[in-house]
Amino acid sequence: MALINKDFRYEAKRERHPALRWALFTLGTAVLGAVLAKTTSTDVASDKLPAFKEVEQSKAEIARLSFQLTLPELQAKQEILDEINHESSKQWREFKVKSGDSLSKLFKRADMSQQQLKEVMGSGEAAKKLTRIFPDDVIRVLTDEEGVLQALRYEIDPEAYLLVEREYGELVAKEQKHVIETRTAHAKGKIDSSLFLAANEAGISENIIMELAGIFGWDIDFALDIRKGDSFKILYEEIYRNGEKVKNGDILAAEFVNDSDVYRAVRYTNPQTGRTEYFTPDGKSLRKEFLRTPVNFTRISSRFTTKRYHPVLHKFRSHKGVDYAAKRGTPIRVAGDGKVSFKGRKGGYGRVIMVQHGSKYTTVYAHLNSYNRKVRVGKKVKQGQTIGYVGSSGLASGPHLHYEFRVNGVHRNPLTVRLPSSEPVPERYLADFELTTSPVFAQLDLLTRDTQLALAETE
Repeated sequence: MALINKDFRYEAKRERHPALRWALFTLGTAVLGAVLAKTTSTDVASDKLPAFKEVEQSKAEIARLSFQLTLPELQAKQEILDEINHESSKQWREFKVKSGDSLSKLFKRADMSQQQLKEVMGSGEAAKKLTRIFPDDVIRVLTDEEGVLQALRYEIDPEAYLLVEREYGELVAKEQKHVIETRTAHAKGKIDSSLFLAANEAGISENIIMELAGIFGWDIDFALDIRKGDSFKILYEEIYRNGEKVKNGDILAAEFVNDSDVYRAVRYTNPQTGRTEYFTPDGKSLRKEFLRTPVNFTRISSRFTTKRYHPVLHKFRSHKGVDYAAKRGTPIRVAGDGKVSFKGRKGGYGRVIMVQHGSKYTTVYAHLNSYNRKVRVGKKVKQGQTIGYVGSSGLASGPHLHYEFRVNGVHRNPLTVRLPSSEPVPERYLADFELTTSPVFAQLDLLTRDTQLALAETE
């Protein structure tokens, strides 16, 4: 009871001197501040150590870097890290998987014991990824001065990698994720001689320009319709991994001006079906049921006509198709979804493939050099799928594709026939379409405005 009373007396006494308590608190704070200030100044000084900021702050970051740095660069980073951590020097080595290789063979080639291999495979569930290595895969290993494995790096796929690292004397396997980032890029160009040259001058890859041609390929014949003075603007994705660009992504929006006609497209995914297509600003699909041309970037050597002089037969006769001159072996794409109705030789057509599209439409591809082996009579084919390769079989004076388009069995001019369109954006999703695509078109408009301002400044 005396103890309890004493405690109560202490509390009462403390309550009677609040000013003293605050004075002590203020003094303590000042002392603590001085200590922190001294510590901070010491930290700042240590921050000035040579190359400290150039060294990765964690082993995980070094692990990601190990896939984008060359081996000498990675080794240089490791040497700096070892020096800062006051550790013995280690060495990175690289091994490329050959046909028939196993991890056991790789370890033998690296002069590492089978006991170390056993230790790696027992380092965790993630290590089982090493049982499925493929030719041209690259495995990097880090060993100490005595040849003991300290770390192993293996890229599982573009988004993930295997990290086996020694922790407290034991190897531990972990599957890690690369830092994947998508950025938006833009480009624009004007055609003086060719689309490919204009794209090259604009810094656009061949894949992006081919995708651009695919988007507008239902309305523009890139073998026939391109004119000097035509222009294009593109918004597209770039994919970065750990801060380094690894590839181009999809085109988000594009504009192509062809002979003063303006074509615009935007990428949009239907919320219900998940299907992604390109649409006009008012929600109409750019995709048609048929491609305008079945071969990329070729010239037309003969047009659809009722009277043409045949270069082999040396007489006039009707030409109920279009001939596309192209190099032997150029891939031929089927114009639309359908079913192969004929594959084989047919008189002057040489090697030919005929595709039935529903009950109304038929397309014919003649003078082929060879077929796609996967294409068989009765099998379905998808629009854009390669069905054969340009040749000169049959009555042909040189390699080219003879292409016919028939409606209810009647030949029509493939260059001028009206192609049926795909479905537009459903009415119930038009509000979502406008909300989603308006900012993208706004970015495209900025490119147009920048071009106009640049032209005004030069005048």
